[in-house]
Amino acid sequence: MLELTLEHSTLGMALLVTLAAIGLVSVFYYFAFGRLRPLQWQTLLVLRIIAIVIVVLLLFRPVFTYQKELEEKRSVILLVDRSASMSIADSAAGQTRYLQACELVQRWWDRLKETVNLHLLAFAEDAVDVADPRLLVSLQPDGKATSISRGLRAASKKAPRSEIEAVFLISDGVHNSVGRPVEEAGRLGVTIHTVGVGATLKSDVSYRDVQVTGLDVAERMLINNVAKIKASVEGIGLPGRVVRVILLEDEQQIGAQELTLDEIEGSQIVEFEFRPTVKGRHVYTARVEPVPEERIVENNRRSAVSLVVEPGIRVLYLEGTIRAEIGALVGRFLSKDPDLEFCALWQTKQNTFAMRSNIPQLELTSIPSDPALINTFDVFLIGDLDSSFLRPEVQQLILERVQNGAGLMMLGGYHSLGPGGYAGTPIGEALPVVLGSRDIGQVTEEFLPQLTPDGVSHPIFANIADFFPTKQRSAKVEGLPPLDGCTRVGGAKPGATVLATCPVENDMPVLAIQPWGKGRVAVFTADTTRKWQQGPRALNQQSPFLQFWGQVVRWLAGRSEEVKTEASITAATDKGYYEPEEPVRISAIVRDSQGEGARDAKVQAKIRGPGGRPDLVELTPIPGPAGHYSGSFEPKVSGPYEIEVEARLADQTISAEKLKIEVGRPNLEYEKLDLDEKTLAQIAAQAKGRYMHITAADRLVDQLDTAVRKRQMQLQAKLYWPPGFWALFVLVLTVEWILRRRFQLR
Repeated sequence: MLELTLEHSTLGMALLVTLAAIGLVSVFYYFAFGRLRPLQWQTLLVLRIIAIVIVVLLLFRPVFTYQKELEEKRSVILLVDRSASMSIADSAAGQTRYLQACELVQRWWDRLKETVNLHLLAFAEDAVDVADPRLLVSLQPDGKATSISRGLRAASKKAPRSEIEAVFLISDGVHNSVGRPVEEAGRLGVTIHTVGVGATLKSDVSYRDVQVTGLDVAERMLINNVAKIKASVEGIGLPGRVVRVILLEDEQQIGAQELTLDEIEGSQIVEFEFRPTVKGRHVYTARVEPVPEERIVENNRRSAVSLVVEPGIRVLYLEGTIRAEIGALVGRFLSKDPDLEFCALWQTKQNTFAMRSNIPQLELTSIPSDPALINTFDVFLIGDLDSSFLRPEVQQLILERVQNGAGLMMLGGYHSLGPGGYAGTPIGEALPVVLGSRDIGQVTEEFLPQLTPDGVSHPIFANIADFFPTKQRSAKVEGLPPLDGCTRVGGAKPGATVLATCPVENDMPVLAIQPWGKGRVAVFTADTTRKWQQGPRALNQQSPFLQFWGQVVRWLAGRSEEVKTEASITAATDKGYYEPEEPVRISAIVRDSQGEGARDAKVQAKIRGPGGRPDLVELTPIPGPAGHYSGSFEPKVSGPYEIEVEARLADQTISAEKLKIEVGRPNLEYEKLDLDEKTLAQIAAQAKGRYMHITAADRLVDQLDTAVRKRQMQLQAKLYWPPGFWALFVLVLTVEWILRRRFQLR
């Protein structure tokens, strides 16, 4: 049935306009060009009528409307699991699950290809199109993880949902990655039939297996501290068998134990204890040596990743008076060193203390006496604070923390050491020098500390010993301002080590140290080191100030690393391995050319994952120590990722050592090997489909509606084409104009 209609106005109006225009033009051409030969004026008239018709068609836009019967094939999507668990050969014929699925798909493809539109996808963590079922066999079932949710989502997009007859999910039901497949199936709005491939291995009385079912590893472990790793091992059909469980660090054996398998269903725990000695990312693996009866050995090992790190350094700095050393230590050292968290308290008037700290949520108005809080600090610096402000019980708490591995240093001052009444107190007894009485006095002459042989080689003076004289030589690097004086002390105690002396006071100890339990104590008798920071800095000269105090605090905390006054960047992630779409937090510490924390750097991380374009993540400053930056991203697929962090300072660009993380646990696919019929049945029920085992799955196709549907479709054919018609209009007018010139008309 044909019908002529207009997009603009009615057919009658279009005819009326056309006839009126043609009539008027005809009358005009007859009277205006009547002197010409009839063929000439008639030719001009025809050209003008053609132009009129073109304009009318463009203005009213006529279309032919007609109906046509269309045959429509329904769409069927075949979705095949190609994850590693599908490589298990557990059929009666010894075929792998994946090969069984490939044969089923080929059989269905040959049967349905003439009656439906077929689409084939293979999936593990992500889905890929497969053009021909014969290509399916060439793919390997080696996916590191399974996301049934992503597979279903991809299948539902292969055709308009109104045209999809059914989605067939062919899988063993193992789901261990992104999404919730049962909920996803209910949301998609398409019919999903599920086909189970595999067997319930544990129900087979002849089945024998040993599996590492779990590995409990802390995401971060402290270097040189005792760490514990627990492996969960389950034996099936092997009661009384003794197996050897081995713990590996980066594939190097670090422990082994024998385990006698029991007959109780569930896992047995094997605990390993060791001390990690190398910082960085390490892969820890628990492996059970296979027994001859095992059919599947892929699940005999399980790995996890941990970051071995240095513990953080937290400093408590106490002063009894407002003095220059507060500005030097707090303003130019503690607040600038990105490795330190600190709390500084100084007395502004009797029993009233001011605080400066970079520790979030820490608020103190007096010297802490809570054991739990004191135990959070790694280093205690006590300045010009009289012993009367440190009650004996508080001193004892500090010393107990030092005995357990922390560090304590007392500085010189008019109210510290002997003048501060510390002789005979718990802290005074722990210090490495004889303090003397309150009236022992001060040394008021200027001097540079003179290093002893022990001082020259000690970590506190690493890379800065040349700034100081020794008995044998003057300072190799000149220009370091002398100290204004120091607090007088007696000699060193037995067992103490003197690192520096006062040359104007009969080589009296200026810096002395000694061990205290598992910790360290020190005395530095100088009144202030402010000149070491201010003088050279004003003259643009080198200064040992930052390195000296940085290395003092690190030594007190039990660290051995040197402090370098140069631009640098270190980066880390909060964990070693992640699940897909789990946020990965990247942190970086940036130092400027003075070795201080850089607050205004532009920090960026470039992430390279499996097969994708590099992602760029901006790292922004975070509260706390200076120079700390943080950012995050979400990995989409499993596999190894490489992270390169770069910082742009005012005059240079620096890069950190590349980081490597793993997304998706190794051997994740072998955690659960049994066919999960429950999950597959729930998916089918949620999507109004049916579940069947692969041995009976042909019945699903037998019940499939493959009839070709017919429907009437209304179609339109436009009787105008604006570009062509406008071109024809211009051509007609041009020809008319040329003929007029030839006929000598205006």
